[in-house]
Amino acid sequence: MAVEHVRMDNRLIHGQILVSWNSVLSIDHIIVSNDDVAADPIQVQLLKAVAPLDAKVSVLSIEETVEYCNSEQAQDESIFIIAKFPTDGLRLVKEGLEMDTLNLGNQAFVRGSKKLSKSVYLTEEGVRALQELHEMGVKLTSRMMPGDSKREFWPQIEKSFPEWVDGDD
Repeated sequence: MAVEHVRMDNRLIHGQILVSWNSVLSIDHIIVSNDDVAADPIQVQLLKAVAPLDAKVSVLSIEETVEYCNSEQAQDESIFIIAKFPTDGLRLVKEGLEMDTLNLGNQAFVRGSKKLSKSVYLTEEGVRALQELHEMGVKLTSRMMPGDSKREFWPQIEKSFPEWVDGDD
């Protein structure tokens, strides 16, 4: 499969993606994957407008993302998937996207979330989605920039949110 990197980042397309990550991964195709964003023509238009002219950008639902990434057409591309929330990452895997690692990028504060790090706030639903991914064998990292540590981040999540983690791990 052609998926080089999967990142959860509720900012979606921004400077770090377009400059830092692209220079390291040589991305051919950026896919924003979130059902609500894909269904909003204004957000789709804005996301495509901020990308460089030579970048292929798609804004797809979770199901469309998996279908495309598993297609023959995608096999010759270097794809960078940006999903908005941890629940999107879980749905990508459940729908059939093969993923070894999920990178937790920026997750801004929302009502009911708690701070994990300077730029990551998680809700109970997000923690539970990440736990399920972890239990499915997906490595969780939290890298803002490509040179940051690729260490497994689940222990930090588990330690920070014991009230939201099921103890069956």
